[in-house]
Amino acid sequence: MGLLLAMPLLVVSATYALFSQQLSVDATVSSVAYISNNYTTVTYTKTATFAAGVYTYKLNPFVIKNNGVTSITAWRVQFTVPNDTTAITCPTTVTCTINNTTHVVTITRTVTIAAGASSTINNTSNSIRFTSTVAYYTPQNVNISATYSTAYVAIPGLTVVATASPKSGGAFPLSVVITNNSGQPISGWRVTIPTTKTCTSTVPAGVTYTCTSTVLTYTGAAIPIANGSQYSFSTSVTSTMTTWTTTGAAVKGKA
Repeated sequence: MGLLLAMPLLVVSATYALFSQQLSVDATVSSVAYISNNYTTVTYTKTATFAAGVYTYKLNPFVIKNNGVTSITAWRVQFTVPNDTTAITCPTTVTCTINNTTHVVTITRTVTIAAGASSTINNTSNSIRFTSTVAYYTPQNVNISATYSTAYVAIPGLTVVATASPKSGGAFPLSVVITNNSGQPISGWRVTIPTTKTCTSTVPAGVTYTCTSTVLTYTGAAIPIANGSQYSFSTSVTSTMTTWTTTGAAVKGKA
């Protein structure tokens, strides 16, 4: 039954700092989007039905999008519900809990979402839902977080230039410049440079290396590079190679 007999559909709009939302009673409306500070967004369509003095709020479909440059392996969404809400119902694909002291709902899921991809929860018969006597309720204090993969992956906008100078005294002077224009910071990186012989290398603090007869690898596991920034270092590479072409250098990063 609609909220008003003379007007079966009532739409109310409200704007908040993190999002813009439309709420409909007994009808479907456009999606609501929340944006976190770690490049993850949640978007859902919210409907509210009213019966016997109680509103049933449904959030379906519920979409998590990874706007980051590496994959995520899990996500969590938290928001505050009215004081008279004592339970949250969810489909079995996610885990939902409610703290009846703080009235904070926590929704989590362990799932891999590739960079730029989305994960959708769409269950019309068992959607994410809660009840309250509060009309036109908007989830408050929304917090979205995600666990990013620790694997090194190729990232658009993350580039490297490795330049080897002519061999001198049995070693090649080598400079490496990594540039991050990916749109977000990275927490670590790995550079590979083709070789034709085994080698040894000096390295700066925080950088490790391995060298085989086919590839020299430098890893800065805990050396972050902010978006729009560079990290560079110079080394000396000793090898029986007489010449060295480094144009095939490549870099991978992790969030």
